[in-house]
Amino acid sequence: MTPFSFGAKNRGRAQVIRAGGTTTFALGLLALIATDSIVDAGVMLVASGTCVAVALSWVAHKERRSADVPEGALWAGRATVRVLDLLGCPLLDTVTVRRPTAAKRHPAMGALGDVVLDRDGLTWTATLAANFSGVRGSFSVPWSAVTKAQAASIPAATPGSGAIGLTFADGTKLDLALAGTYGGFRAALTRLSESLPGLGD
Repeated sequence: MTPFSFGAKNRGRAQVIRAGGTTTFALGLLALIATDSIVDAGVMLVASGTCVAVALSWVAHKERRSADVPEGALWAGRATVRVLDLLGCPLLDTVTVRRPTAAKRHPAMGALGDVVLDRDGLTWTATLAANFSGVRGSFSVPWSAVTKAQAASIPAATPGSGAIGLTFADGTKLDLALAGTYGGFRAALTRLSESLPGLGD
């Protein structure tokens, strides 16, 4: 496993701020041109800024929401995947990456998603933060497709953090990073009916 970024959530929020700021300025300028009134333009700027603040608050609330563990699942939570992995693996081609060139230039770029782990496999779904960063969709990986697994805690990161790397039969890989939830994820893996190759209990 090679290092990659946990910072997808912050990048997604930065996308909202930039888009909101641009929209606020544009609406204020249009109001000034249409009405030739600084007061009307100011009102539009305030209203637009309020809308942006509400949108940011909503995104933050959605990102803080605790994961619901579906019936039959062993674990559910958040994990960051390497965006570059999404481009090269056929098992993951149900996820759309809007800027693949950027992911190739920055191999450490990550995307945050909601993960559900059960006895059959793992499902990852892009969060709002990932959507704003240009990553949308979900993928499901059956454990039967995994030919090798590696897992390790990351002491230098947020307490309780770690990563797992999965290798598939065609040689492609998927790395997942877990910020503060590695212990629960790792414990769930020990409850599989068969251990993943290379991953001892």
